[in-house]
Amino acid sequence: MLKFYFSLQARRIHRSIVNLGVHPVLSYLFIIVAFYSVSYIFSFKQVYYPYSYILIALFAVSRSSAPEHNDFLKLTYPKKTYSLIRMIENIVVAIPFMVYLCYMGNYNAARALCILALIPAFMYFKFQWRLVIPTPFGRNPFEFIVGFRITFPLFLFAYFLTYISLHVHNFYIGIFAMCAVSILCTMFHMKVEDHFYVWIYSMNARQFLFRKLRTAVFYTLLSCSPVLIALSIGNPGRIPEILAFQTAGIILVCAGAVAKYTSFPDDIALREGMLVMFSVMCPVLLLFAIPFMYLHAKRNLEGILE
Repeated sequence: MLKFYFSLQARRIHRSIVNLGVHPVLSYLFIIVAFYSVSYIFSFKQVYYPYSYILIALFAVSRSSAPEHNDFLKLTYPKKTYSLIRMIENIVVAIPFMVYLCYMGNYNAARALCILALIPAFMYFKFQWRLVIPTPFGRNPFEFIVGFRITFPLFLFAYFLTYISLHVHNFYIGIFAMCAVSILCTMFHMKVEDHFYVWIYSMNARQFLFRKLRTAVFYTLLSCSPVLIALSIGNPGRIPEILAFQTAGIILVCAGAVAKYTSFPDDIALREGMLVMFSVMCPVLLLFAIPFMYLHAKRNLEGILE
């Protein structure tokens, strides 16, 4: 039973990778390099990163504890097999994080993550979260409304890191919090809406894209404003540096907003995804990536809007 279940899951994941249109070996290498590059950026010059890194890992592990998934497993497999599947799934998700923690010499944190990842396997979450979290966004930018409600704890954590930055006088923790919020806002644009919700706009492709960019910039600034204001008050002599990082974050969000429509109504192609991902590590690439993706998105939307 176990062999069949996990071989089926492996085939599903491999098929999704193949559908990206790039050789699977290159796709897997890109995912591995991107994951550990982002992990390194996340941990750079952070004293408390093992704790926050464990929280992110547990958030990823919790995605396998959805009620629908649990109900399917409980109906399909005996209780012992169900518990074993849950344990293996949680450990598999946690392994990449544990490997990085071990690489950085945080063996105690890796062991703690291993234990904490196993705990949800013995818990069954029957209830469903029904609390509607209010957002500071209007009705139009669905990307920010949906994304904010899904990642609400991560926003709170970024704002908490800003407090830590001011409390321990570590400027770069606050800069990381600002960059993290900008990256979250970029990820909001990774979900592609239905074809109908683009077709209903009575505007051409250029007007539609500029409307999306204007909305993305405004609401990214709104999301980053607690960090931006706090860092500016706490570090008045470094305001130009703060504004430079904030500008880079806004440009990154614009890249995500444009990349979304380069393959519309299909999901973002691996080529554009790689451009956005490498732009996180090397923001200079955005100067070339945004015009390139804008032209592709405009050409793609012309057949829908005009």
